[in-house]
Amino acid sequence: MIEEAVLRRAKILKKEEDYFNFIRNIGQTVSDTIISDISPLYLSEPRGVYQNKSLYVIKPRSTKEVSECLKLATKYKIGVVPWSGGTGLVGGQIAPDKYSVTLSLEKMNKIKNFSTINQSLEVEAGVILESIHEFVHKKNFLFPLSMASKGSCCIGGNLATNAGGIGVLRYGNARDLCLGLEVVLADGSIINDIKTLKKDNAGYDLKNLFIGSEGSLGIITRAVLRLYPTPTNKIVVFFGVPDFNAALNSYLEISKRFGQFLQAFELISDEGLLFLEETKMVRSTIERSKSDWHVLIELGFNNSSVEEEAYEALNNLYNKNIISNVVVGDTVAKARSLWKMREDIPEANRKIGAITSHDISLPLENMESFINKSLIEIKQINKSLRVNCFGHMGDGNLHFNIFPPQGEKNTSYLEIKSKLTEIINNNCKSLEGSFSAEHGVGRLKVKDLKQYCDPGKFNVMWQLKKAMDPFAILNPGVIVSQDTN
Repeated sequence: MIEEAVLRRAKILKKEEDYFNFIRNIGQTVSDTIISDISPLYLSEPRGVYQNKSLYVIKPRSTKEVSECLKLATKYKIGVVPWSGGTGLVGGQIAPDKYSVTLSLEKMNKIKNFSTINQSLEVEAGVILESIHEFVHKKNFLFPLSMASKGSCCIGGNLATNAGGIGVLRYGNARDLCLGLEVVLADGSIINDIKTLKKDNAGYDLKNLFIGSEGSLGIITRAVLRLYPTPTNKIVVFFGVPDFNAALNSYLEISKRFGQFLQAFELISDEGLLFLEETKMVRSTIERSKSDWHVLIELGFNNSSVEEEAYEALNNLYNKNIISNVVVGDTVAKARSLWKMREDIPEANRKIGAITSHDISLPLENMESFINKSLIEIKQINKSLRVNCFGHMGDGNLHFNIFPPQGEKNTSYLEIKSKLTEIINNNCKSLEGSFSAEHGVGRLKVKDLKQYCDPGKFNVMWQLKKAMDPFAILNPGVIVSQDTN
């Protein structure tokens, strides 16, 4: 026992020595100015589940400096956790121990090489998403990746998590919006695949390997983004539906007629609107009906005849009693207010405090079965629990979050959290869905990945991690970890 204690102490001392040698060498090799003590900005993540335990944050100003940092991290076997705005919801940006450092890309924030001909834009990883929107808007172009956190999330993190958001239905995930990538590997070597090509079959598709890897295989430092001309006309409409089947029928009808123009089809439960009122997030101008569900759609187009046809289609759905309480965002301000309701729901959820939150995807044909089955099983545990289900129905992505009764704290229900999570994940699995649609795996869902992932697929992921990051310094513990093998 004494010998084991001595060995443990020796390992701790060696780890501390390596850690401070790493910090010292960063200052000597690169610059003291890129290192600072950890500040409150980096201490937590939006849901407050994880606390950052790193002592220092490193803020490189170039790909070369990122490379030098990772070379030293490999030499001393120090964990490096990338920070890209800190808006992730699965804890992937949070350092798990004091011997890991936070690597923020915030100083790498240049926008360059805009091309009207290629319809592309080169950016560094630390550029804030909304800054990209503002830049291309002035050029009459659209970068369609968008989400509620667009004012603080960075493009490097968007790519590292293969972010989804509200434009996936028409334009795809972040992966579909990236043409080229620059990545620094664990040993400090650099992959420069900054291209504007839409077709490139020269070997393995490494770009799409790093997109969605959450910084566990390499650090994204630059990217070339795919742009689209801004549609000259837009329709934003909010309406109620009596049940989920009516929401699905309205989607099928609208997408059949206007699929090439349909940019978003968002499903909102009535509970979501109640949450906005409960938290005083927004004073809704929507006339409340007895609808359990509501829908927000957006069409973007250049042909003015589409508008007349779209309103005719909506009128037909209304006359068939499939939709009701239709509100048209016929001014910029009104359209913005309709979208604000949808975008404020996650913040209302945060203020109320979920017992457990889920980001899931399902085949559209199985979505109603999942909702009904899950609600029944949740109510069997406690009939007073509240469920706020909302999301990007058009691409099969739901956010299914469970809350305590009004006025009660989520901390009073921690003993049933694991059971609720089991219900959601099992129902997803049985109905051919996924427990992670757009938020990623991070630290929160590592065990879920091991449990629900196809064994062959999981083994390949583990082999890739070992081959590309043999000392597990890149975002240690994220997606696959030694604890799950």
